[in-house]
Amino acid sequence: MTGRDTRIDNAKGLLIILVVMGHLVWPVPSGDRAADALYFYVYSFHMPMFALISGWLSRVETGRAALVRNGRQLLAPYVVFVALHTLILRLMGQEPYPVLQGLYGLWYLLSLFCWRMILPYARRVPFALPASIVLALAAGFVPFIGLDLSLSRTLVLLPFFLAGHRLRERGIPPTAAFGRLTGWALTAAGLFLAAWLSGYNFQPMLYGNGPYAALGPGLVVGLVARAIQLAVAFGLGLGALAMVPPGENPLTRIGRHSLHVYLLHSLLLVPYRLWPAAYGVLGSTAWLLIPVAAALAWVLASPSVVRITRRLVAPLG
Repeated sequence: MTGRDTRIDNAKGLLIILVVMGHLVWPVPSGDRAADALYFYVYSFHMPMFALISGWLSRVETGRAALVRNGRQLLAPYVVFVALHTLILRLMGQEPYPVLQGLYGLWYLLSLFCWRMILPYARRVPFALPASIVLALAAGFVPFIGLDLSLSRTLVLLPFFLAGHRLRERGIPPTAAFGRLTGWALTAAGLFLAAWLSGYNFQPMLYGNGPYAALGPGLVVGLVARAIQLAVAFGLGLGALAMVPPGENPLTRIGRHSLHVYLLHSLLLVPYRLWPAAYGVLGSTAWLLIPVAAALAWVLASPSVVRITRRLVAPLG
């Protein structure tokens, strides 16, 4: 394929707005049933679909060149933004988080680095996609697989990354895996499901960041819940992507600079979550979440902000 696929950019724009919106809902449960339902719906698929689109966009590279390229693109900004998070926390009188845990969204850089490095080898494995699903389910039984190095999320989201690359090999864009009518039906069903389930304390299962034993319900329930979660994420996520509009529109600019939005908004999350007055007004007010998230993403993807922060997002060029 040559040139940029505008609809993929639009999909990335939609997903990064959902990422920002999900981070604004704080604490969780927020006390507002509508905000919690929106949070449950968004978290059921937005990061799995980011992994899927990352698989669609990733090259198959091996050797030192791949290591250097992905290190420059992913690990270098990880180091920069962990340092910035640490500085902000120190200035606010807080202890910094463990460097290898990649909180405030930075974990995705670690996972994406791992996925890209193993992609050439995973493609050679027979039935790699089903095997990755088994691996995602099995990861929950291992007590030491958790936040460190984003290992749990890397394994849980690996099926989506591989599925995205498989779609590319078959020439099926992620935005065209389902028809638009199916997308609307799945979205309606997903919102209904989220409204129902938001009254229960299920949101820890959505993160995929720890073993089943740490989640409370037990190993068997955790296994079943994760299996359902993976299936729901594929269905609701591809359904949402099917509704992404084609052509240039406001989502396009945001999608083209989604990494800027992803990293820069994390700097705002640190003081936001330490400022009760902010999330007391915004974090539990559902009708404010979407326009605020969209506006923030639009500003962070603006040409001036992208230009000024380019060396932070891409410190090694």
